[in-house]
Amino acid sequence: MNAGRVILVRHGQASFGSKNYDRLSPVGVRQSQLLGQWWARYGQPPGTVVCGTLERHRETARACLEAWGLASLPLQEDAALNEFDHHDVLTRYAPNLADPEELANLLAGRVDAHRVFQRLFADAVTAWINDEQAGLYKESWQAFNARCADVLTRIANRCDADGSVIVFTSGGPIGSALQSALSIPDSKVLDVYWAIRNASITTLESRRGRLTASAFNVVSHLEAVNDASLITYR
Repeated sequence: MNAGRVILVRHGQASFGSKNYDRLSPVGVRQSQLLGQWWARYGQPPGTVVCGTLERHRETARACLEAWGLASLPLQEDAALNEFDHHDVLTRYAPNLADPEELANLLAGRVDAHRVFQRLFADAVTAWINDEQAGLYKESWQAFNARCADVLTRIANRCDADGSVIVFTSGGPIGSALQSALSIPDSKVLDVYWAIRNASITTLESRRGRLTASAFNVVSHLEAVNDASLITYR
């Protein structure tokens, strides 16, 4: 029996620093279109396309499918593919940043705003993984991983029947999938998470519901246009 494929796509670049992060930036739209154009040349139409319910998931999926010539393909949504609650994780670690204006003030005018936020957020996620605010998070690290494992198991079972499933999601669920497939310890999983590029492809092979990793963080469709500004991580 041939293995099916679960193809995980991280959403295109979102709108960091704007009032609504959960929208693609112009770069994010372009990344998504380039992915669709690449697949139109080299890919095979999937049996199923699924995305989370966040706007950046939908926008990435729609821009990709339209550029692929598959705009009419049904797009199924599953909230279990959504990212963990960044705001909750950050503000449990730094309660003074519960007001979005406080975070904006912290970063305002700084040329290294991305780096400052990255350090702060990395510390917050580490505290979440280590459960330093035990029982206070809306969703614990363990619960998040269990949610991701459940939805990917359901998708893998469908994939065995449909041949391939493309999943538009976020870095967290992709990192969780790789952690499970490669037995990555919690202490190392952030190294995977931070490396996942926008609009990248990670492929898992599915055989009877069991997932194994065969490709990670592929951005050949972006590298082909020789524009370094298209290689982004947030």
